Amino acid sequence: MKITHMLLTSTLLLGLTNVAYANHHMGETGGNHCEHADMNKDGTISREEFMMKHQKRAEKMFTRMDTNKDGKIDANERKAAHEAMEHHPTAPPEKK
Repeated sequence: MKITHMLLTSTLLLGLTNVAYANHHMGETGGNHCEHADMNKDGTISREEFMMKHQKRAEKMFTRMDTNKDGKIDANERKAAHEAMEHHPTAPPEKK
């Protein structure tokens, strides 16, 4: 009986975690951000649509990481970006 109770509780908690994670990634509009990538609204996302959707984000990330603006991300810049992510409030907790 204890094992059944533990399994049921674990399953419920895992399900709630997934719901919370999905809700966190829905964005401010409350919809799935991938739906916005379907530019022609045909119900599918082509490679081109996907790449166009994520190109702007990738460019912003590169610009933010390339702190000396030389068009390259060196080891020090990667390390600084990694450390900044560790201090970000949505970053997962460090493993001990």
